[in-house]
Amino acid sequence: MSTEPAKRVPKSIGTDAKLFGSYTLTDLMVGLFPGVVVVLATQLLVPATTTVAGYRAQQIVIPLAALATVVGGVFVYLTPTYTSSIDWVASMLAYLRRPSQLDHDDAKEYTQLERVHQEAGAIERTDGAFVGIVQVTPPMLALATDEEWTQTTEAFQRFLNTTVEFPLQFYSTTRSFPVEEYLSHYERRLQDSDVQENPQLAALIEEYIEWYGRELDSRQMTIRDHYVVVSVRPEEVQFERESITQQLAGLPVLGLFIRAIAAPPIEKQRAVLQQRLDERLRRVSGGLREIDGCTAHQVPVEDATELVEEFWAGTDASQGQMEQRLRTTPLVGGAR
Repeated sequence: MSTEPAKRVPKSIGTDAKLFGSYTLTDLMVGLFPGVVVVLATQLLVPATTTVAGYRAQQIVIPLAALATVVGGVFVYLTPTYTSSIDWVASMLAYLRRPSQLDHDDAKEYTQLERVHQEAGAIERTDGAFVGIVQVTPPMLALATDEEWTQTTEAFQRFLNTTVEFPLQFYSTTRSFPVEEYLSHYERRLQDSDVQENPQLAALIEEYIEWYGRELDSRQMTIRDHYVVVSVRPEEVQFERESITQQLAGLPVLGLFIRAIAAPPIEKQRAVLQQRLDERLRRVSGGLREIDGCTAHQVPVEDATELVEEFWAGTDASQGQMEQRLRTTPLVGGAR
């Protein structure tokens, strides 16, 4: 693993030949495609005698094709750097064709989520694995020197080499800034006797509340959160590690019979999964806290469920009362 802080992950890896700048032959085809469609549609579908505002259809086809090509060029220009223009078109078409709602069974198959174990503090996947989440607050390196970058990357490398002996997932997301929660303190101040007896102070607080709300709306301020997702699969706890039974359970076909006969009862297996997951979460949290300036803590299962809901819904989850919702509402929604 390289520890040079100057090295960064490339935005994309492509093999297409560049025509000019970062644009490829595929980008040129995507940009010209709308204009070609306009020309072909006019030639094949519009009668030659058709007029529009006194102009024959054949006379306005070139301006329309040029306008369509401009639209295609703008689309190529706006393509995100992490993908190609043709892949972006395919993604948008797939999104439009995909159903916006799924019933409960289909949603569960899609999200791979089975249930939430509040007592165990874990989320269970459909494959039986237990999942927990650790939230990480990374050190501030915006103004760090090269030496500080090197020290941090080396500390993270030591964490991966010494602490992690199991799969991890790293997830970063953004959430809206809690404006109401922040301004509630000032709104409560308006009810205090000293503020009510001072009209100038009350007007100042009201003006600040109004200004701050407008300012955040214009900036669309968000908060970035970082998480480490830790999981334990049933195969890791069913048998003793490196035992003959475990090795036989990994064989094709025969392994199915071995697991069916020798695997422990489901309740005992879940208890062991919970214990192993708690151990891994503590190791990950402790290892990350050893990095200078980094803090980490396990996310409660209710907050983890909200995070999963926001991931699949694509919107901020309704805050609060998740404990009551878990007892009455399917995690993935929809009809049963």
